[in-house]
Amino acid sequence: NGRGNAKTMNKGLILAAGLDPGFQMDIPKQFVIVDNRPIIVYTLQAFQRHPEIDEVVVSCLPGWQEMVRAYAKQFDITKLSAVVEGGPDGQESSRRGVEWLAEHGEPDDVVVVHDAIRPLVTEDLITDSICTCRKKGMGVAAVRSVDTIMLSDDGISGKESIVKQKVRRIQTPQSYRLGYLKKMHAEALEQGVRYCMDNNSMIARMGQTVYFSKGSDFNIKINAVEDVEMFKALYHMK
Repeated sequence: NGRGNAKTMNKGLILAAGLDPGFQMDIPKQFVIVDNRPIIVYTLQAFQRHPEIDEVVVSCLPGWQEMVRAYAKQFDITKLSAVVEGGPDGQESSRRGVEWLAEHGEPDDVVVVHDAIRPLVTEDLITDSICTCRKKGMGVAAVRSVDTIMLSDDGISGKESIVKQKVRRIQTPQSYRLGYLKKMHAEALEQGVRYCMDNNSMIARMGQTVYFSKGSDFNIKINAVEDVEMFKALYHMK
């Protein structure tokens, strides 16, 4: 497109299409208000403030796109360039965001995929994810497990303990080259790899090696009503 050797861009892709029937509040958790701000806004502000992020796209729960645009205006999220309609699972929501980015970007651009419901993401985690991606082709936030991990078939008993040194808990941000991620999504569909929770699960199922970047135990995911209280406490502690 005649851009020559323009610098490669870093683009945030915020996944906000999840609807959790088990969540005990009457609105989706990414839109729960904490101290006069919806959770998704804390996440968007982290990307807005990050000096290396050039633009942000949100893959959003159907019916909530206008709400995201309104919040972006209200809270001055000037980097937001699109709100696309998300899908029924993480893989499909991500694919739709990647399709939009591919139409408006370059294969070498770095896409930083992040869950809207991880509002405590720091500049440091985003930076490390991007840097690892530039070096290794991807940077998937991961943390060591301090807990022993057991395999369980029925959820009430376990027979096998996994050495915790061999385990990493995967989080977001997860950065990938745009061209690579688009290709992986296309191949996954061709091969019938579907309904994955996230990009790293999908590419691992495609036989690819996943490279880790820095994660954090403070980078919590808001899954339950108690997590909203935890988020408040951690946020005010900062």
